[in-house]
Amino acid sequence: MNYQITERGKEGNFISDNAGGITNTQLAAALAAMGIPFDTRPSSIVTGDGIAGSGRVTWFFAPKSEDGKYQTSALIAAWDDKKWHEKNPDHPFSYIKCAMQNFQRLLDKLKRDVPLGCVRQRGKIALVSLDACQHTQDIIFKRL
Repeated sequence: MNYQITERGKEGNFISDNAGGITNTQLAAALAAMGIPFDTRPSSIVTGDGIAGSGRVTWFFAPKSEDGKYQTSALIAAWDDKKWHEKNPDHPFSYIKCAMQNFQRLLDKLKRDVPLGCVRQRGKIALVSLDACQHTQDIIFKRL
């Protein structure tokens, strides 16, 4: 994913991507978790001619964390840099990135999983896959 990273002098940095792009929101959340404060105007969404989709969201940040330990532009550059994460596996930003990726994978898994129907009959409960064939349903329901 390519981000537009712009230095705004002493005021701060901003990252920009298409609105609704989860990677952008995850990066913004990761920067906030690292102690990078939002700028005086934390975000804006712009829509209109020439802007694809539902618009462009821009997150504004201070140039460094409140404790001065982390530089915003360096963390933004590291976000999609696999080599950086391989070299810095114990860095808090690597853990945050891993958590975000795991979260997305879990959501993807839930979207692919077939829901189970809960059937209660005569004090018994059965969980039946909603895509179970009629034969399987018949076997389960006979035991209830």
